[in-house]
Parts: sequence; C-alpha cells; structure tokens
Amino acid sequence: MSILQFSRHKPRIDADLRELLLRRITTPPPPHRAVARKKAADQHIYFSARSLSANGLRHVLQYAFVDDHGNVVLSAFGSAPSPVRETPPEPTEPMPVEPLDTCTLDYLLSRVCNGANLVTFGRVLQAGLLPPNSLRSADTVDCAWRRFLKLTRRRGAFDRHESLALSDALAAARLKPLESDDAVMRALAIRRLWAWMDAIELGQGAV
Repeated sequence: MSILQFSRHKPRIDADLRELLLRRITTPPPPHRAVARKKAADQHIYFSARSLSANGLRHVLQYAFVDDHGNVVLSAFGSAPSPVRETPPEPTEPMPVEPLDTCTLDYLLSRVCNGANLVTFGRVLQAGLLPPNSLRSADTVDCAWRRFLKLTRRRGAFDRHESLALSDALAAARLKPLESDDAVMRALAIRRLWAWMDAIELGQGAV
C-alpha cells in the first residue's frame, strides 16, 4: 500500500476511533464502583486514648485502634509534652514497653488516621489526646457517646440528666461489660456499642 492509498483510508480510521472514544466517555461506570465507594465510607476505625501518667516533663498515654472486624490496627504507648506541672503518683500498672517519642508516635498515628472514619466515646476529650497532625489527617471523627444519647433519649430509655460513661452505655445496651480500662478493651467496646446502634436504627434490635 502506498502513502497515498493509506492517506485515503485515514479518515475512516479516525472516525472509528472517535466513535470508540465517544462510547467510553458517555458510558456510565459499572455499578460496583459506586458500591465500593459507599462500602469504604461505611468502614470505621474505633479508637480510645488513655492517660497513664503526667509530670513536669512528659505525658504518657496509651492509644488503641481497631477496625470493623475487631482487628487491632494499632496499640501503642506514647510520650507527649506534659500538660501539667505537678508530679502525680506513678502509673497504677507497669507499661510493657517504653513509650514512643513524640515524633515516632505522630508518624504512626498519622498513618492510621489518614483518611479514616474515626469513632470514639467522647469526641472532644478523646480527640484532644490525639496529636494534631493525626487528627487533621482523619476524614471524620464520630462520637459514640453523642449518638447513644440521641438514640436512647429519642426512645425515652435514658435520663437526660444522668451522667453517662462507656460502661453505663454498655450496661444499658445489655452488651458485654468492660474487662479493664486498657485502651484496646475500650476501643473494642466502642465497636460493639456502635454495631448495636447500627442494628437498632435498622430495626434489628430493641433498646
């Protein structure tokens, strides 16, 4: 085939390509893509931060994160600048490892929180214990305490003037009680409470 002959066929080839590209542009994406995006948005990371000790030099905390399946994503002891000047008593229990320094802790928590839908019990107090970079990197931070109050008060099942701790909410929901104040145990308990509230709102349970 000569160059001239090829040139005569080129307009037909371009027309075929234009038609193919037009079909790709105008064809909607497969339904499973939208489902995948919704599924990702429905996934959560449940977390709890527990203060162990603080003195004039450092503040030691335990952080725990678990996923929707109950897997422990991260459990770590961290050291941050102390918020107090007094020297309180030593921690009531020994720490299994030396607390991570501030930079290492911030790096690890930022990776866990990045783009995550975090859930905790007491958003203001708990989120305030996260390093600022970690908190900013999260997509959302939901409060199981606030959701539980709205749900039970709407059903008239809880006194609005009564103080509410995580153990109280678990007892009211007839869920497994806290085994200890360990941050991992608390994060797992928050996950159980959140799943219970999901079931209530879907009409699969009763307060």
